[in-house]
Amino acid sequence: MTSLRRIIELEYYKFRHYKPFVIILGLYVMCFVLAALSIKGLLDWFLDVNKNDDVFQYFIKAGLPLFDFVDIWQNLGWLATLFKWIPAFIVINSVTIEFSQKTIKQNIIDGLAKREFLASKVALVLFISLGSALLFLFMGLFLGFLYSPVKDLPYVLRHIEFVGAYGLEVFVFLSMAMFAAFLIRKSGITIILFLLYTACIEPIATAFMKYECEWAVWFFPVESINLLIRFPFAKYILSHVDDQVMMRDVLVTMGWAAVFIGLSYLILKRKDL
Repeated sequence: MTSLRRIIELEYYKFRHYKPFVIILGLYVMCFVLAALSIKGLLDWFLDVNKNDDVFQYFIKAGLPLFDFVDIWQNLGWLATLFKWIPAFIVINSVTIEFSQKTIKQNIIDGLAKREFLASKVALVLFISLGSALLFLFMGLFLGFLYSPVKDLPYVLRHIEFVGAYGLEVFVFLSMAMFAAFLIRKSGITIILFLLYTACIEPIATAFMKYECEWAVWFFPVESINLLIRFPFAKYILSHVDDQVMMRDVLVTMGWAAVFIGLSYLILKRKDL
């Protein structure tokens, strides 16, 4: 318990007065909240602009239950995943700044074990992930009670497991960012390469393998992370959508989290500081 408290306090004291950390974290919260609050208004505006179109007339009359309970948890969860790169920059910066300012070396000299240093970074990742899940839960309840025509508890709680899935998605994604930071150690280069891999290289490669070669790609790290909360909106045009969190995806992403943390420890243990 003393060691855990020491690790948490160490990370807290490092970042409590570090303005970029507070600014980026605040930007993440602001983007999340503003996107959640504005999406309904944007949808209503879009449908109103296209009100003379026969196709959109159907949606205007039927209504799109984006924020109705039962649907809201998967819908909002998928939208929230678009912002997970913002806290990833926090994690990358928190690791790389330790190397650029030599604070990691000083911490080790002062008696901090390498596994304790890694644990402090994992604690930061866990803190952001839990905070993200709580923010998601709060916004889901707020928007659901604001827009949903049904507010009975069974409907509110149905598919609420997507809150946990979102927290897990953020945790694994940030663990991947942490591993990249330990591997490369340069903030700017790490951010560029991490963005290239997660947003371009793997998505393009897995899309080619899936549709051209018909290969299974669910075990790739970014693909498995994205599969935790699957794209939900196709169901509104009567296409099949998996509206639950699949245990296979949970196990695969948890496995990748263990791999990223384990590899981070091996790098920290074997490389010179």
